[in-house]
Amino acid sequence: MNRDNIKITYPPEKDGFFNELKKEVDSYFISNNISIYGNRLMYIKIILLFTVYILIYFIPFLFKISQNQFFICYIFLGIWSLFLGVNIGHDAAHNALFKNTKYNKLFMHIFDFLGLSSFNWKNRHVKGHHKYSNIMHYDPDIQQSLVVKIFPQDKHKKYHRFQWLYMPLIYSIFIPRWIFYRDFKDIFFKKIGGFYNHPFPINEILKMIIFKTSYVTYLVLIPYCILHYELIICVWAFLMLMISSSLTIAVVILTSHMLENSKFLEPNNNGEMPYSWSKHQLLTTSDYATNSFVITHLFGGFNHHVIHHLFQHICHIHYPALTKILQNVAYKHHITYQSHRYILPAILSHLKLLYKNGRISKIE
Repeated sequence: MNRDNIKITYPPEKDGFFNELKKEVDSYFISNNISIYGNRLMYIKIILLFTVYILIYFIPFLFKISQNQFFICYIFLGIWSLFLGVNIGHDAAHNALFKNTKYNKLFMHIFDFLGLSSFNWKNRHVKGHHKYSNIMHYDPDIQQSLVVKIFPQDKHKKYHRFQWLYMPLIYSIFIPRWIFYRDFKDIFFKKIGGFYNHPFPINEILKMIIFKTSYVTYLVLIPYCILHYELIICVWAFLMLMISSSLTIAVVILTSHMLENSKFLEPNNNGEMPYSWSKHQLLTTSDYATNSFVITHLFGGFNHHVIHHLFQHICHIHYPALTKILQNVAYKHHITYQSHRYILPAILSHLKLLYKNGRISKIE
């Protein structure tokens, strides 16, 4: 099958599950007289997230701190930068933060501020991942490299039997690889996953270079020039920041689509998937720790990922209530809703997936 000529389609819904779910969700917003976009709590959270990031960044400039304390500040910034991205940039990319699309485009630049290309993020995530979640060769968020075997049907290498051991180490360089390699690589690819990436706008290339240069400047060069630390210390702090950010995003993302019970479905020769669109989302997506206020608000609702895939244009601030609606409707229609009560079992489930896929003995 030549996947370049195949258009992915989903069969029609065969029951009333999704129609009922949409009615219940619509009813929730109408009966409570609230908008699907961000509310006062969401906007307070945006201010808080920015404030904490800025305050931690300026601590070394305002106070005389030790080298180890400088490292701790940068490790915190790495973790907190991920929270900024998934809470603000992610919702903005889905036009879910504000009703006005201009404001969403503006706040989506938080990714650029954090060294990532907002243009590439939206292409890969919204146009690729959400349209083709967990479909091999089509989902660009999951399809990364030959070093890991996420899809059970993917090519098998001998070294994959050890991937459950070495991948946690490789995940620690996820962010620097993204910032300094993957964003630039995307410029030269006509097609990434299931979406066409060309022509790549010249202004986006220039913006990418400017923002990435600015990112390195304010995190490495400015501290080096103003503070008393040597350049190598600032570089080490920067590396620690990116490692902490990488491990945090690995926890947030991997625990929603790449678990031992996740499905990696394939289209037939005509490009038709075996299940309807809504059933596909339920089979390929998992939730975790949905009762945790802290995880929900730090992770930008990523732990309520099933409802996000079903209603991606709704702000994550509403997800806890909508997830309860989803659970009730799914139970009524005898449909399996995948969720782990705590985050740790979800992390372990991902490692089990790596172990299981790595034990396949057939070498292609």
